[in-house]
Amino acid sequence: MKKRTFFGSIISTMLMCASCGSPAIFLDLASPEESGLNLVKITDEANGSVVGCGHGKTTYINYVNAQCGFNEKQKIRWTCYPNLQISPSGDKLAYLSRDKDQSNVIVRNTNSQGISTQRTFRDVGGGFTWGNDGRIYFSDNNGANRFISSVESEKGSVMLQHTSGNVDDAFPALSSDGSIIYFTRWVSNYGPSIWAFNKETGTLSSCARGFNPCPVPGDNESFYCVRNSTSGRSEIWLVNYVAGTESIILSDVNHGFTSPALSPDGKWLLVVGNTTSSISKQENTDIFVVKTDGTQLTQLTYHPAIDICPVWSKDGKSIFFISSRANKDQYYNVWKMNFNLN
Repeated sequence: MKKRTFFGSIISTMLMCASCGSPAIFLDLASPEESGLNLVKITDEANGSVVGCGHGKTTYINYVNAQCGFNEKQKIRWTCYPNLQISPSGDKLAYLSRDKDQSNVIVRNTNSQGISTQRTFRDVGGGFTWGNDGRIYFSDNNGANRFISSVESEKGSVMLQHTSGNVDDAFPALSSDGSIIYFTRWVSNYGPSIWAFNKETGTLSSCARGFNPCPVPGDNESFYCVRNSTSGRSEIWLVNYVAGTESIILSDVNHGFTSPALSPDGKWLLVVGNTTSSISKQENTDIFVVKTDGTQLTQLTYHPAIDICPVWSKDGKSIFFISSRANKDQYYNVWKMNFNLN
């Protein structure tokens, strides 16, 4: 019996029928607007599950401080943990697979061939990242708390724990020089904020409110992040927490945006945004790009299924992402598409 690939109890409670149209529309590889993407399916649901980020169409209820994306106007919210990563060398990818009530990191080649290897043996409950130091940093869920831990990407098994205490730490992201672990810490009654742990000095710093940090390469003081505004939508911000400067990059009354991922050339941000499918007429999530100055917002995917967790290939010419498209049961898989914008 196949397992559905929804992300634990969080997903099962949030996911509602966002795909109430004909099941046939989800069997299509691409929607008409996606003709130039050259979509390739990397994983196969018959050979194991891929954990996606669930979303649900629901009434918005006091979700301003939650670690999820939302848009109050469309009454939609979705989780946005980074559940897909590309290795620094660009030849391997990592994703989460769920088995026996635990989610763990699986590593495999970026093409559709090769052996998949499990690298964590815990319960990854708040996303992960692949550092330039060859380690995979993840949010380790022990049932009561979540800590930031890491394992070597090529060996696995031996784990280091980097944060501790009565905390809820998720969304790890590593600075380009590997010295700083950025992560999101949830504090009850205060909401999510981004912290920085300096591995060299052991210093822990509170940086700014928000979640889903995306560090700026070569700059250990700045990151892009998501903030859920009091106006009722998720927005993308750029923060320099040392200088104390903050600027909004992307905000739209009709869309919430999460999951910022900076292109290798530093010109584009991949983001996930809520949309209304022209096919199913239902709310779902799709992948967009926007210039880092906030201009040229472009929607890339249009399928009525769920598209989330976009990451860049090493050369910036392709995008890997997780989608529930092209199978009747809407299981998640890893996909690859072309990127042709200048």
